[in-house]
Amino acid sequence: MKASTAKSFNKKLACPSSNLLLSFQRRALAPEINLLVKHHLAGCDFCYCEVPLLAFYALPLRGECRTPDLPINLRVLAESILGKDNSEEVPEPHFQR
Repeated sequence: MKASTAKSFNKKLACPSSNLLLSFQRRALAPEINLLVKHHLAGCDFCYCEVPLLAFYALPLRGECRTPDLPINLRVLAESILGKDNSEEVPEPHFQR
């Protein structure tokens, strides 16, 4: 079996942030920054593919950023692992002096 010579497909340290790419996609960058992003996209397959995906991103509405509730089965599991299940609470020992 021959080893693959494909380049790794991931974001690098030199890549612009997703927020910057989102601004690029929305045409909200200064011309100088826009030119730098275009130059980066010409050589970075990952960022080049990320830009069209960002077209589907919708900013959350005000008050819409609520943390979702933890599913009950996951909560029970976490509590059992952490020992916080109230039904199996172990009383603390009382020491006499």
